[in-house]
Amino acid sequence: MNKNNTQTNSFSLSNDKVSATILLVPALIFCTIFIFIPAIGTIVGSFYSYSLTSMNNWKWVGFGNYIKATQDEYFWIALKNNFIIVFASIVLQVGVGTILAAILDRGIKYGRVIFRTIIFTPMVISSVAVSLIWLIIYDPNVGILNAIFKSIGLSTPSKGWLGDPNISIWMIMITAAWQNTGFMMVLILAGLQGVSKEVYDAAEIDGATGVKAFWYITLPMIRNVLIVAILITTIGAFKVFEFIFVFTQGGPSNATQVLGTYIYLQAFNLFHMGYANALSVILLIIALFLGWLQLKSSRKA
Repeated sequence: MNKNNTQTNSFSLSNDKVSATILLVPALIFCTIFIFIPAIGTIVGSFYSYSLTSMNNWKWVGFGNYIKATQDEYFWIALKNNFIIVFASIVLQVGVGTILAAILDRGIKYGRVIFRTIIFTPMVISSVAVSLIWLIIYDPNVGILNAIFKSIGLSTPSKGWLGDPNISIWMIMITAAWQNTGFMMVLILAGLQGVSKEVYDAAEIDGATGVKAFWYITLPMIRNVLIVAILITTIGAFKVFEFIFVFTQGGPSNATQVLGTYIYLQAFNLFHMGYANALSVILLIIALFLGWLQLKSSRKA
């Protein structure tokens, strides 16, 4: 009897492994075709100089494209803008998302579902559609933002919200925050709801309430969730493309140029495919390094 049970269990486990393998095959094929092969092609192409207009004329340059990047003024401008967007996105998206999650968790008794739905809805809209919506809002002639400023007696930028090099990048970050903060709120809310009520009761007995309890008790207990939120935001900020491409295409005067749009410029406007590949590899390395740092911090936590 025991022998039969053992054979049955072994057969069941074997079937489970076969089923799992079969289910994984389509995903592996998809990743191989659309991720691994293009990634390898990008890395290989980064060591060559070639153009879309002459695909048969590949010239080996070794690390020449990478050296060129270190000497390229516009590369450093784009990288600087990427980091500005990363830090601002963490503050706006994770920071505001945490505040909204705390309000939703303990500050609102009625209408939580409606509140959560309203804040999360922009996340399900495509980035291009969001860009077009905010393009109308920022329009200097018919935009609602100009109308609001004028109605309360405030001046508006003479070159428009997206035409002024000093503020255009902030308009892009506000738009990105409007779309993504809802997701951060839901993610952090899940962490907050995992904190036991007994912890707050014990803290209240010790005199820690309100903001003090949230800062010294709640935040440390959801630290891992916050690290994940920061990691997602960082990767998303480094991948930002649609907003900038629709709004400014890197202008005015490269004020909103980021690595994503600069790679597009090099590849499809200037046809410098080898250099664009090298920039893509650099972007990937930076994103992986930042992700590794944050995951390392998560393990220490």
